[in-house]
Amino acid sequence: MTRRPPGASRRPQGASTRPRRRELSLRRPASEVVPGERKPESEVDAGLSARMRLILAVMLTALVIFTGRLMYLQFAMAEAYQARSEQNFTQERRIAPLRGRILARDGTVLADNRVAYDLMYWGGEIDGWERLAAFLGLEGEPREPDSGRLEERLNGATIAWNIPDHLVPAVEERIAGQANLYLRERIERTYPTNLAAQVVGYTSQADPERNPGYGVDDLAGVAGVEATWESVLFGAPGMRRVWVDHRGASLRSEVVEPATPGQDVVLTLDPVVQRLAEDVLAGALTYVNLERDRNGLPREEVIHGALVAIDPRSGEILAMASSPSYDQNVFAKRPIDPTAVAGILLDGTHRPLQNRAVEAFAPASTFKMVTSMALLEGGWISPNTRFQCTPRFTLGGITFHNWATYDRGSYTVRDAIADSCNTFFWHAVAATPNATSGWGPFIAQEVELARALGFGEPIGVGVREEKAGRIPDDAWVREQYGHGWLPGFSMNTVIGQGDVLATPVQVAQLIQTLAMDGTRVAPHLVRRLGDEVFVPETEHVDGRFWGVLQEGMRMMFTDYPSQRYLGPRAFPVAVAGKTGTGQTSRGADFNHAWFMGYGPIDDPEIAIALLIEYGGSSTQVAIPVARDFFAGFWGAPVETGVLASAARTAGAP
Repeated sequence: MTRRPPGASRRPQGASTRPRRRELSLRRPASEVVPGERKPESEVDAGLSARMRLILAVMLTALVIFTGRLMYLQFAMAEAYQARSEQNFTQERRIAPLRGRILARDGTVLADNRVAYDLMYWGGEIDGWERLAAFLGLEGEPREPDSGRLEERLNGATIAWNIPDHLVPAVEERIAGQANLYLRERIERTYPTNLAAQVVGYTSQADPERNPGYGVDDLAGVAGVEATWESVLFGAPGMRRVWVDHRGASLRSEVVEPATPGQDVVLTLDPVVQRLAEDVLAGALTYVNLERDRNGLPREEVIHGALVAIDPRSGEILAMASSPSYDQNVFAKRPIDPTAVAGILLDGTHRPLQNRAVEAFAPASTFKMVTSMALLEGGWISPNTRFQCTPRFTLGGITFHNWATYDRGSYTVRDAIADSCNTFFWHAVAATPNATSGWGPFIAQEVELARALGFGEPIGVGVREEKAGRIPDDAWVREQYGHGWLPGFSMNTVIGQGDVLATPVQVAQLIQTLAMDGTRVAPHLVRRLGDEVFVPETEHVDGRFWGVLQEGMRMMFTDYPSQRYLGPRAFPVAVAGKTGTGQTSRGADFNHAWFMGYGPIDDPEIAIALLIEYGGSSTQVAIPVARDFFAGFWGAPVETGVLASAARTAGAP
């Protein structure tokens, strides 16, 4: 009998008698797992495998995404990022164009360019600074570039301006290998002769706000021809690509687009005649101070005035002098001397920047030539009509005075021109219809004639500073004063006083037209713009009495006191002319002195208009100055002291 283990059950009947293998398992039933007891290893491995698969899936996904992005950047965006990368170390820099020159008619250079060298600094330590500073005469430490200034962001700070040419090689050697130092080449404007300063004008560093489209290194015209013809002189800027380091210092460069140089402007000025005009104008101080001494008045220190000389056949302005003048290089040379610049800009007494040749003044008795022509051409008088040259003329209770305090006799229009008799013209005009009550046919005719002769609007000589002057009429008076034309306005207008204003260049045009029998060639300063030749306008002013007007201007030097200066026995060339003494608010001793004239009378080759502000008597100041000019122009001998002694004795205005 076989013993069964304890607890063994009895096998059912009919069951297999083969022994049954018992399956072993490391897992315990959940009911048998004790809390806190370590899980079986197989279960742990299964959990780790699942998490690993998740992590690997995430990593693989990220790797795919990263690889895709990398390939996109590497291939699809390569060109775009290449350009952005290059921008980090390349800059597009403007190339300033070489400015066109300003030349006189014979090729004399009035405005030019020079290459200036400046030592520039990007910041940081400078090797051997003490030796470099001593070599250039600098003191203290170099200033770091100011990032708030556009110019210094682009170019760095300037350590030394305008290094002399002979020192440039030595400076280059001393800064070699120092990336934070370099020599900048800069174009600087120069005015080698300083002739006709107010005509030529000057330039300054461009201000992008005032000069749209300009760079900080460009030059821009400020006055005169430099400003008037800026579009011709400037040219067109170019572009340079520059490779720079982290400080912005240049490593290398290449020209992308070259700059186009500006065109030259050739003027009609003759440098010899211009120098003569300027010297003669400065010498007028002698005659002005003789007048001051005679009247017991304080002497002048400097002349204020203008002289315009033109070729009456072509209208070319050979000289346009204005006094006092100034040195244009003060504005062009860098670094700018603020004291010198302020001395010119803020000089309200002498106003040296003002081109007095194109400023407007009362033309005084030079305008009597317009009145004479209007009287003759309108049939109001004949060449032989006479009026008394009385010391005074009364109209509507107002007394108008002649320059002479006594009766000069019975005058024709020739005599009235030669002796500049005010009262002749007042008597003649008063005899015309409606002249004594207001606006009449004669004054309307004179206004029209004055405008036909070039008064009342800019001539267009070639500088933008030119003023229009003024020829008043009834409409202007009503707008200005609120009432109609008064008889006194006519009396003032016919002798070039009151509201009449004219520039010296307009007066020069008048004498040119008179000298050429009515053929008016517009006075002009510009002869050529680049390759384009300037052609002036030519008009003919109708007239039947040019000879009568010319005779009156010649008689001034043959029959009246001015013959002491330019008469046949005093001067070898026959000239004709007309004086003018313009009233000012400072009184009779401080009148503006005018003269206009031409010669030789049979074949005119030169005509001038001259104004001396507050010069006093035109006969004692303006005519002697004109004689000095004519003598220099024709090489005529003038005895020393002759003019001075004559000035003390002459008496006409």
